[in-house]
Amino acid sequence: DNPHGFRPADQVRFAHWYPHGTAAAIYPGDLVIVNSAGNAVVATATSTEILGVALGYAAATAADILVCDDPDQQYYVQDDGVGGTLAATAVGLNADSVVTAGNATFLKSRHTLDTSGIQTTTAQLRILDKYPTDAWGKYVRLRVVINEHSFAKKTTGV
Repeated sequence: DNPHGFRPADQVRFAHWYPHGTAAAIYPGDLVIVNSAGNAVVATATSTEILGVALGYAAATAADILVCDDPDQQYYVQDDGVGGTLAATAVGLNADSVVTAGNATFLKSRHTLDTSGIQTTTAQLRILDKYPTDAWGKYVRLRVVINEHSFAKKTTGV
C-alpha cells in the first residue's frame, strides 16, 4: 500500500499553468478542478468537472500550478484496497476517487481509486487496465482516464 496519486501513463500530452486559488496546498498527482473564481483547487470525491492532474507542488501561498489537462490523458493510480479485490472484470467500469490530504513530508498526493464504488454508471474515472507488472488484487495500480473531465466533448456548456 503506497498511494501516490495520479501519474501520467507514458508521456504528458498537454499541460498548462493555472492560478492557484486556495489556502490549501496542491500535491503532484492530485486531481484538480477550477473553482467559481477560475482558480485551480484540489478536487473532491464528488467533483464532476475535473480539470486534470497537478504535475507539481503548490504551497498554500503559491501563485500558479502546472496541470496535465488533456481529456484523453491516461494515468496510473492505486486502488484504495477497500471494498474488495480487483480482477480483470473491472476493466471498462467506472469509479470515483478517494481524496486524502497529501503527504507533506514527501510532497506527494495520496489520492486513490475508490474500489467500493466501482460501477457501470457515470463516475469520475474509467478503468482501462492495470499496471503491466502488477498482479490483479488489493492495492493494484490501475491505468485510468478521467471520465468526468471539464474539457470532454459534451453537448452542453460548462
